[in-house]
Amino acid sequence: MGCCFSSENGLEPSSTSSLLNGPQRKYVDNTGPPSSARQYRPPHRKDTIPGDDDGLVVSKMKPIVIQSMNKTFQDHEKLYNDISKSYQDMLNELHCFKSAFDKETSGIPEMTKCVRILVHRCGKTSLEVERRKNCVQVIFSEQTLMKNSLKDPQEIISSLQHFNSMNKHLEKVLERSHSIQNSINILLKDEESIQRQVTKECLPADQGPGAMYNVKENMRTLEQMLKNIDVIKEKSDAKLKDVIESSKGFFENAE
Repeated sequence: MGCCFSSENGLEPSSTSSLLNGPQRKYVDNTGPPSSARQYRPPHRKDTIPGDDDGLVVSKMKPIVIQSMNKTFQDHEKLYNDISKSYQDMLNELHCFKSAFDKETSGIPEMTKCVRILVHRCGKTSLEVERRKNCVQVIFSEQTLMKNSLKDPQEIISSLQHFNSMNKHLEKVLERSHSIQNSINILLKDEESIQRQVTKECLPADQGPGAMYNVKENMRTLEQMLKNIDVIKEKSDAKLKDVIESSKGFFENAE
């Protein structure tokens, strides 16, 4: 008979989606949606990220009166924010690393040049490179570096720490992005089922249209997250290749 937005709730939650399992407690949504969910038209959204760290911010998930749905949307927002933050942190650490070599590289601090300069500054200090699937770590002795460095050892230690930290953030991004995208895709494929569940909840008239509107808004936000993660992965893969190639320079001081 169409949408059931009333004060009665005699239907059990559907089990067609993991999003819909669990207690279906409610809270009031005061976000001021359209009076009817059918009046909603998703706004035009940009699909590209112009620069390394531009365009990553997405709309916050809107609250849903069905608590299990609300929790799932909020959980995915947190997952996205975590990977986005790791990506931003990686870029920040990379900037800090390269900035130490601006003068020697005439303001164009390519990774390979930076590593060669860093190795030279380390003097006869032994540098061990540990390579993992999505990460490169430089292992060194601060005590030895203090004795053998050709420049301020604290600056060199800082550069090495920035390099290692950048790689750890890069590893986190590349290892988690795939599973987050898979989880988002599952929700997007379940969109019709989720909307049906909102209807079956027989919510009060002042909550039903708002719940449907917010579900649709959250789905569009998930779609944007998916596109952003694609760009993050692509740029992170390129950064990793650059890191792997440049890390060969750490072997130049091996005797």
